[in-house]
Amino acid sequence: MASKTKPSKRDAILDAMLDVVVERGFHEAPMSLIAERSGTSAGLIYHHFASKEEIIQALYERIYTLKIASFLDGFSPQMDPQQAFVQGCERMYLFYRKHQKEMRFLEQYKNAGFACQPELNASDTRITAFMQRYSSHSKGGVLNEWPADVMQEITIGLIERLARLPRKLSSAVLREIAESLWTQVKAI
Repeated sequence: MASKTKPSKRDAILDAMLDVVVERGFHEAPMSLIAERSGTSAGLIYHHFASKEEIIQALYERIYTLKIASFLDGFSPQMDPQQAFVQGCERMYLFYRKHQKEMRFLEQYKNAGFACQPELNASDTRITAFMQRYSSHSKGGVLNEWPADVMQEITIGLIERLARLPRKLSSAVLREIAESLWTQVKAI
């Protein structure tokens, strides 16, 4: 039987911060508890991170990168726009179902007023292609002209809320919802 690789101390610190923030919130996440949960000392934490805020930011970037990678898995710029949209909705739903702690962290991060959005990996041409394709029709994309925050709320926002439901949706129902969303947001 293969053994699990032990996480690096940096990853152990990030994992501990995730657990503590999800359980207690940002303000109730003392460095002493992070040190205890990560099996490190405060000195080692400060060797890797300058502050608690830097740990939070690094954790946010790690989760955001994981989320984008999951979302783009299987995406190709040559895909039919509707097919890519539906697949993206399905990928996000599965990501949110699998990563409940990470999603609670991201929600707290957003509501706490942290303003930093990580840089998207410019070397991944799929990101650029996706962003171009799923922009408004007037900008060369396939979506209607609603404000970006409205589009985000009625697509990814809905998928995120559905993923939080206690009962998992079937693939058929999820696909039907994603296709219905596509009908609403595509440019005519």
